[in-house]
Amino acid sequence: MAKKKYSINWEDDLPVSFEVNGVQYESLDDVPSEADRRKLEAMLNSSFFDEEFDAEFDDPAFKELSRQTAQINGPAVERIILWIFTGVAALMLIIAGFSSWSAISKIGREESAPGVVVEMVKQREYINEQDRIVRDYYYPVVEFTARDGKRRTVQITEGNQTPQYEIGEEVTVLYNPEKPLDARIQSFGSSALMWILPGITGILGLAFLIAVIAVRKLMPTTG
Repeated sequence: MAKKKYSINWEDDLPVSFEVNGVQYESLDDVPSEADRRKLEAMLNSSFFDEEFDAEFDDPAFKELSRQTAQINGPAVERIILWIFTGVAALMLIIAGFSSWSAISKIGREESAPGVVVEMVKQREYINEQDRIVRDYYYPVVEFTARDGKRRTVQITEGNQTPQYEIGEEVTVLYNPEKPLDARIQSFGSSALMWILPGITGILGLAFLIAVIAVRKLMPTTG
């Protein structure tokens, strides 16, 4: 069974006739089939709704309201983003400040003592637990005499994938006299590790701060 074709003929935004399969009717009441009348009524109502919807959006008052809303919401969103960036910058700089102070304090308390590597401990650690990927790390164990005259044996917390020291190798140990087990081998790597957190957070904080300052200069001033 062929699908029926329906159409409405308009003049000056008013329906003047209706067609069903090419047969024209002056009004809906002239359409003999009730099903055809309902179909045409639905099309007519849909057309009126679309015209009213378009007219509402074409209304000058609605356009002016949309323009004012955009003017209000645009700067408001920008200010919210600026506040978020400012907060992130402040947080990063605070973390950088505290971690820098902690590193400087630790370095200031440390004392040095000659030590010797007495063992290399191999530990297998996961680098990806989901895929169960493991890797071996080697941690030196050093022996040294602290200021209190007691001999201490400490496993250093900085490990490497390949042994960096040999058993019997002499090293310089830096330790906290109040907590002799808080010790490290004096090296560029151990010193650099202390500044990773201050460096990363400081760079991120400055980057966010520069972005905030730049955006503030580019933002239009509101009267």
